[in-house]
Amino acid sequence: MRHTERFFPALFDASAPLILWALYLFGVYAYAAVACDTAFAYTFWSGYAAIKVILLGVTALVVIVLLGILLRAARLLKNSQQGLTTFARVGIAVLGLIGVVWTAVPMLLMTSCIA
Repeated sequence: MRHTERFFPALFDASAPLILWALYLFGVYAYAAVACDTAFAYTFWSGYAAIKVILLGVTALVVIVLLGILLRAARLLKNSQQGLTTFARVGIAVLGLIGVVWTAVPMLLMTSCIA
């Protein structure tokens, strides 16, 4: 019975990068849609569109968290004899990191909502 108690925490731990990517993807596009539809689209901070500053800040935070998850998975792979599960954790962390960076590309190209 003890083995089944650890299944769901291990599953969540392994799939955390993909869950984080999905939340990030939904969050940034929903925020950008709402912010561009309101008066916030006309707000600038030090010459930069406020929406872009916030979105890039969130992106940097998510990338830092994903790099931490990737380093943890790499350490588990280095120190463990478990083959497939720890290797899959590294691959999933890399996939989540690539997904977040790829999602951020339109934000880097965006000047502002009103341009």
